[in-house]
Amino acid sequence: MNVDEEKKEDGELYMPDSVLPPRQNREANSTHRLSRLDIQRASTAVKRFVEKRLEEDFNVVKHTTPLAFMTGTGVNDELDGTESKKSVKFIVPNRNVPRGIKVDEAIMKEKSPYEMNCEVVQSLAKWKRIMLDRLDCQVGEGIYCDSTSIRKGYKGDVTHSAIADQWDFEVRINEEDRTVDTLKAYIQKMWNIITDAEEYILELFPDILLEGHPSSKKRLPKEITFITSEDLHKMFPDLSVHGRETAAVRKFGAIFIIGMGWPMSDGSPPEEVRAPGYDDWNLNGDIMVEHPLTEYRHELMSTGVRVNKDSLIAQLAHRGLTNEESLDFNKAVIEGKLPFCYGGGLGISRLLMLLLRTGHIGEVQVGLWHDEHFKQAMAAGIDMIPDRLLHFD
Repeated sequence: MNVDEEKKEDGELYMPDSVLPPRQNREANSTHRLSRLDIQRASTAVKRFVEKRLEEDFNVVKHTTPLAFMTGTGVNDELDGTESKKSVKFIVPNRNVPRGIKVDEAIMKEKSPYEMNCEVVQSLAKWKRIMLDRLDCQVGEGIYCDSTSIRKGYKGDVTHSAIADQWDFEVRINEEDRTVDTLKAYIQKMWNIITDAEEYILELFPDILLEGHPSSKKRLPKEITFITSEDLHKMFPDLSVHGRETAAVRKFGAIFIIGMGWPMSDGSPPEEVRAPGYDDWNLNGDIMVEHPLTEYRHELMSTGVRVNKDSLIAQLAHRGLTNEESLDFNKAVIEGKLPFCYGGGLGISRLLMLLLRTGHIGEVQVGLWHDEHFKQAMAAGIDMIPDRLLHFD
């Protein structure tokens, strides 16, 4: 612990020391052995491997990706639906502005009849469903995008960033395939891709592992354990949400938690709050693993069978949002105008952090980090990629 840290209690630090990888694991961070260029080479290799397998195993085609949506259509992802997680909004004026240095600012203050209220993408969950219809995808066909979004509601830490990047994928299914078995089949396909990617990148860049360190023996399990959120709650009733998820990944190595959104049967809050408009809360979930350096829960993917008329209406009612049935997207689902589908988002930087064995997501991603975050991470031997010139060592 350095002098500055000794002068502070955990609560005064930007990140409590417990959030960082345990001290005995920090030397195993691959950025201590791979050059900064090699980190980029390894990242590119993983991305190419995963995209090739997504195309082959999921029968999906890479599609161009939107950065923003018009506000008020119901297409953007609302995440957990809370105010703090709402999207970043902006206005596109759509007016002619004279070129030149001296521009009358009054022009910009005038309201344009063509201005558009827009918001930055949070995920493509609903938009991809619209694309399946537009592209006339048949059952078993789909698309994927490498999307980047801004999540302003998250405080940055070792695994959370204000910038979220993921492979957003969507596959058309039949109505009768809206089942837990379908969900599990797709999860097993994705898990095979992830474990194969681990083998591939460790063979390509063996120095990711610190020889002799306990973490060098750790590998992802070949089988993922399926567990319902209800059973997980019963298994570790006295722990917090993240506490029981960490306990579960330490026990099983990798888990898929089925059912995110509905409260527990004993009346306690849901395992995770979800917006009501995209996943069916009975047919969705998260892939989580134990990260070999942080040694706590590491979420890789949020996914699910998408809502149909009945599940959408029920979930909107539960959240007191029946007024949103009239939004364009929700109305299309209720009227049966959009295809049934399964989809999700596999976190790109989260996967890179796992497979490249880095101690912080900021070592594989250009995020937005406070100076205090940089200072504390650097003191812990973490080599975060900056978005600006840093004026401290």
